[in-house]
Amino acid sequence: METVRIIVEPSPFSERADLGFAWSVKDSFLQYVRGMRDGNVAWGAGAAVTSEGEFHFPLLAARRFADATMLSFGGNVQFTAHHGLLSVSIGEPRIALRDGEADLLIHAGDAVKRIAVIDLPPRIQDGDVTMWLRCGVTLVDHGAELFGGTYPAGESLAPLTLRVPSGGAAEIPSAPRLGQN
Repeated sequence: METVRIIVEPSPFSERADLGFAWSVKDSFLQYVRGMRDGNVAWGAGAAVTSEGEFHFPLLAARRFADATMLSFGGNVQFTAHHGLLSVSIGEPRIALRDGEADLLIHAGDAVKRIAVIDLPPRIQDGDVTMWLRCGVTLVDHGAELFGGTYPAGESLAPLTLRVPSGGAAEIPSAPRLGQN
């Protein structure tokens, strides 16, 4: 298993509530957990639920590298059911942006693991914010492991919407994809 370790630096836009990403993870999974007698969906550490029922992860930091711009988000969402036998945590997510594509990574133990590829549609400029609406999200190997193999690598997840500040660290370099896992 390949892991990617990331160090993020705080940025001056960490207090802006309009920046971050919104994502419902996978609608059928969410319905399944909520339909279980002991099913529970909990969020905290900055994560919130939007009026559309998506989880919002606030942007905390952005750091530009030669091959990608790494965005760091706050928040944690925990899905549990079956007396704890089903336990999926999406915590402290990161998005590595490149030209036309991105990787979704989550904090898992002492490492950050790549769980999905994000297909970035053409960006939209709204004042000092750049956004991508309804981005396609596809599981990779570590993402399949996160869901206990219920969903295989290549499975489509719910689309996500990403809003970042324009210019500076959030500009997107063109580069090859990060690791293949």
